[in-house]
Amino acid sequence: MPIRFKFALVLGLALIASPLASFACCPGDGNSPQKAASVGLGETHPIAVDLAADATWSVYEFQRDGIRYVQANDSAGTVRTAIGRIGDTFWVLPVGTDADRVQVPGNSTVIPAYWSARRVYATDALEVWVYRTASGDWWAVKAASTE
Repeated sequence: MPIRFKFALVLGLALIASPLASFACCPGDGNSPQKAASVGLGETHPIAVDLAADATWSVYEFQRDGIRYVQANDSAGTVRTAIGRIGDTFWVLPVGTDADRVQVPGNSTVIPAYWSARRVYATDALEVWVYRTASGDWWAVKAASTE
């Protein structure tokens, strides 16, 4: 088989396989935002898209039965916290090493004095912030643009 033919064959197969790989990776119609995963909440490395705005963290969004969930992991994959949301109602799930250090709208958790704050995730509906304190990392989930 001549080399030119082999090259053309390999190139043709690569061009055909490329869209197929894209569909396997990222389900959707190509015009809408990435769909939230429906399984994997609480896992170290869920099969979901990492949506974090900060490379130090991994943030995953899930949706099931009309409820949206956001999970934050550290760079080692340790689950740090997860929250649930229906509309404007938020709650902290008993998941992750920082589950007792999360502030959401409507709860009375107070974040202690901190030396840095970083927004690690944001959508048009909510933002997730991590605060570095003397007692460890604390988290805040806020309605978008309230910082």
